[in-house]
Amino acid sequence: MRRVLVIAAAGVVAGCASLGGGGSGSDRGIWVRTDGQSGRDNPALAQQFEADKASCSDRGQVNQLCMAHRGYVLVPESQAAAKAAEFRAAAAARAGG
Repeated sequence: MRRVLVIAAAGVVAGCASLGGGGSGSDRGIWVRTDGQSGRDNPALAQQFEADKASCSDRGQVNQLCMAHRGYVLVPESQAAAKAAEFRAAAAARAGG
């Protein structure tokens, strides 16, 4: 189990590093909740995201591993909607089974 977590964490860090820390342009990094919910129309989730991001930041840099522990992944903007839908489907499957 520990090996899986280490590999998953390494994948998150490697993926985030390739995004350039948010970068610019059309494929900048976007934080997606691992339950697939969006904070766009939910002020409570948006507030929680801001608090989590602040807690995971040091000198203006967001620690991706810290955010992962709080239930977020950084994905290219072009993949954010699909990844959120994937997470929502997985959450629904867990809830239904």
